[in-house]
Amino acid sequence: MRLPPGATGFHAPGARADVSAFSAVCHHAARAIGGTVTGVTPAGVTPSFHTADIADARHHVAVLRHVTLPFIAFARPRAGDEATVTFVDHPGLAAVLATLTDARVLPADQLQTSLSQADLTALDRVELDQISYWTPATVGELMFNFWD
Repeated sequence: MRLPPGATGFHAPGARADVSAFSAVCHHAARAIGGTVTGVTPAGVTPSFHTADIADARHHVAVLRHVTLPFIAFARPRAGDEATVTFVDHPGLAAVLATLTDARVLPADQLQTSLSQADLTALDRVELDQISYWTPATVGELMFNFWD
């Protein structure tokens, strides 16, 4: 996978994703699968993503929206201030989100790809310095991070 400029959330070329628009999309998607949004947390200095927690009768999943790039991931909901993200797939929610947004849903296996297999050539020096400092092991750890 070739990571685009801004993948780390540092020196991102685009504008920040609007948390209100993300929240609205997640509320619509949750209703479409018979679930509800139980909380929305905007990105700040850290993390590098907005989060919407969605629960239905069988699942509880966190929808992560990269702060500047058009990427979405699913993860197990975090407990408290936990800074670990465990990526999961949710095909039903992914299908609904594909109709509601231009952001691309990244599958868990792609996010769990070793960073050594990723193409980092499009990242600038600031991002490469952050990677060197924080030493993420996977593409997901790089893109959906708690770096400050």
